[in-house]
Amino acid sequence: MMSKTSMSKDNMSKTSMSKTSMSKDSIAYHCINFLKSEEIKKEMGAIINPIMDYFLKQIHIYLYFFLFFIFISFILHLGVLFLLIKYNIRLKKYYHKLEKL
Repeated sequence: MMSKTSMSKDNMSKTSMSKTSMSKDSIAYHCINFLKSEEIKKEMGAIINPIMDYFLKQIHIYLYFFLFFIFISFILHLGVLFLLIKYNIRLKKYYHKLEKL
């Protein structure tokens, strides 16, 4: 079993490791702060918006086909469900008639 002193040393080493991994002089810290600035967010939006608009213009017809086929598939599955329920009800009525004989 571990003593309390060794457990506290382990906890201290874990917290010191987490603090050193994100210290103020680390590259990750500077990159995250750089990306958090409002000016960078606006610039990234200005770069990404035209790319996304172009991409969506190129694939919008495919998206419509995709949504159309998803809708048709949903309707077909719903029809199969209704047919199965209808068949199940008829089957139960048939078995009840057989039981009465």
